[in-house]
Amino acid sequence: MLAPLTTVDFIKLAIVAPLFFMLAPATGFFLKDRLAWQRGVFAAMCFMTINGLLAAGNWGLTLDSIETYRGHTKGYHFFFNEALAIALIVAKWREDKKSFRWLPPGIGWYFLYCGISLLSLENAPDKNLVFMAAHKQIFATVLMLATFNTLRTEDDLKFFLRVMTGAMAWELFVCLKMKYLQHMYQVHGTFEHQNPLAMYSILIGMVFLATALGPPFKRANWILFGFLACAAIVECTLSRGALVMFGLGTIAVTGLSLMEKVTSRRVLLTATMSVVGALGLVLALDTIISRFHDKGNASSGELREVMKDACRAMVHDHSLGVGWNNYALVVNPPYPYAEIYYDWVRSRNMQVRPDQANPVVESHYYLLLAENGYVGLIAWLVLISIGLWRNVRAFFFFGHSFLRCLSLGIFMGCLLNYVQSTLERVLVQPRNLMLWLILFGITARLEVMRREAKKQKLAAKNS
Repeated sequence: MLAPLTTVDFIKLAIVAPLFFMLAPATGFFLKDRLAWQRGVFAAMCFMTINGLLAAGNWGLTLDSIETYRGHTKGYHFFFNEALAIALIVAKWREDKKSFRWLPPGIGWYFLYCGISLLSLENAPDKNLVFMAAHKQIFATVLMLATFNTLRTEDDLKFFLRVMTGAMAWELFVCLKMKYLQHMYQVHGTFEHQNPLAMYSILIGMVFLATALGPPFKRANWILFGFLACAAIVECTLSRGALVMFGLGTIAVTGLSLMEKVTSRRVLLTATMSVVGALGLVLALDTIISRFHDKGNASSGELREVMKDACRAMVHDHSLGVGWNNYALVVNPPYPYAEIYYDWVRSRNMQVRPDQANPVVESHYYLLLAENGYVGLIAWLVLISIGLWRNVRAFFFFGHSFLRCLSLGIFMGCLLNYVQSTLERVLVQPRNLMLWLILFGITARLEVMRREAKKQKLAAKNS
């Protein structure tokens, strides 16, 4: 049963409704045929995925907020950059209704995943939590739709990279301030935790590296700086998994780029980055080694397995899952799954604290298994596999070009995030989800460009 709206919710609703359903579309009417203004709005939309200036922020309004809840969705949140996305959608639709696409490639599979996840309503003890998750996941697709319909040419795609380089340059400034002025051990930047920041940096960092190593284009060196900023940010977070993933990704992208075509630029940049990377590693080696030997590492690993056991028990009892966004509820009393955690606590001769919220599972896949069941997990795996395949296909279709390098970067950034998602559930968190959907929109654009180029080749061959 849905919780009644509070007075504060009604006040927020009085702001949300006009902003998202009147002001944003009206702004889209103004943006029609104003390409410079559209680029500015798109740049703001992308920058606002970091959701903070000098610390973690909350650029939006939340209805029915439950900040004490430990689940991945804590209310019906409307992000301000989603309003910007709506404005861009309206502008592009009004400019050219014929070429505008309401259903770009891949979005149907995403909606199918969301629809299948909603089947978990059957067993959800709190159905309001399910609708919160559905709202967040579905409403965020306006970012994908705006990206796909705004970025139509190579120049548009390069503009996106310049914007994101600027965003990561700012993020680096915040991280360095926290590390050297505030003396933080593990820096989280404008994110709520260091791990989501690190995975966000990996996701976009691999795109920067792959395109910077490709055929030279205007401001390619600025994009390379974006990659170096991401590397420095990951080092500041001291996220163990991210440090490994970023290193492996860098080696993989560099190696695949050289295998694709050896160029003087690639050889020179590879040599330079090797020297800079080695120097940076030497300077930070003591801190990194200390992080990998933290005393809490063993107990943290044990706890991860315990919470996975709770997930297995949940899906054993409910094949469709315990309810989207309900894991953090049912892992506590009065539900029986709390005893799985309590047994582990007792085995360590520690006191059980029923008055405190129990830890949540970190693995994205086990979270999906527990909340959305086997069908929800399979739907997610199909969705991400299709995205990866489309980038692989684009890589082999396009010749030595910017588009080939872009597809390689998106593929590697996503793949690394999917692998690390066995340890982290950041792709259900707003900042990371937003960037992922933007890159999903770019993947859809690459797919359309590939199809159009293939048709032109066939037409030329038959003429």
